[in-house]
Amino acid sequence: MIKTILKTLLLLGTLGYLVFAVVKVSRSTDEMVCSGVEFLFSDSIEERIIDANMMSSLLGQFKISPQGKMLAEIDTKEIEERLSAVSYIDTVVCYHTAAGKLCIMVTPMHPILHVFPREGEEFYVDRNGAIIPAANGLVTRLPIVTGHVTQKYASTKLISLGKYLRKNEYWNQRVQQIYIDEKGEVEIIPIYSNQRILIGEPKRIGEKLDHVRLFYEKAMPKAGWNKYNVINAKYRDQIICKKE
Repeated sequence: MIKTILKTLLLLGTLGYLVFAVVKVSRSTDEMVCSGVEFLFSDSIEERIIDANMMSSLLGQFKISPQGKMLAEIDTKEIEERLSAVSYIDTVVCYHTAAGKLCIMVTPMHPILHVFPREGEEFYVDRNGAIIPAANGLVTRLPIVTGHVTQKYASTKLISLGKYLRKNEYWNQRVQQIYIDEKGEVEIIPIYSNQRILIGEPKRIGEKLDHVRLFYEKAMPKAGWNKYNVINAKYRDQIICKKE
C-alpha cells in the first residue's frame, strides 16, 4: 500500500512539473518577438507550384507582417485560414518555435497536367481533379495538354491518364504533349520522335500504352523508327500503324 501511494505521489509530482514546464515555456515564448518567418513545403522542388517568395508575397497581399511582432499577438489561425483559401494551396499549419521564429508549413496542391485550352486561360489539374489557376509558370515538368479540352473534360476524363503518367516512369519520361481532338479522343506526342500515338477515349490507359511499349521494344527496332509516324492503339489487343 505504501509503495502504491509513493508511486502515485511520484507520478502526480512528475505530471505537475511537466505542466509547469510547458506553461513556463509557453509564457516565455509568447513574450518573445518574432525573429523571422520560415516556410516549409511538403513536396519536392520539382513538383512545387509555389515557393517561399510567392508565400511572402501572399502575406504582403493579406497585410500580414509577423516579423517584429510579439508572438502572442500573431494570430496563427488567421494566417492558416487566409493562406489555405488560396487556390493552389491545399493546407497550411502555422506555429512558432522556442527560438521565436514563425514557421508556416505548406502543403500545395499536386498538379499532374498543365492544360492550354483553345479557349480561356491555361490551368493545372491536380491529382484529385481540382482546377488550379496557373501559378507564375513554376511547374515545367508536367505533360502539356492542348486542343479541344475544357476544364470539365480535363478534371474528369483526363485524370486517369495524368495519374498513369505520374506513376509510370517509362511513359512519364517520354510524353511531351497530349492533344485532344474535336471528338474528345486523345493523341499522345512522344518527346523523342515525330510520331502520334492514338489512344481514343482515355480509357484502359495502362493496357493501351503497355501494348505500345511492347511494340516499341519488339517491333520498331526491326521495322525502323522512321517507318511509321502514326501508332493507333485505340482498339483492344491490336496496334495499327501507318505512315502519313
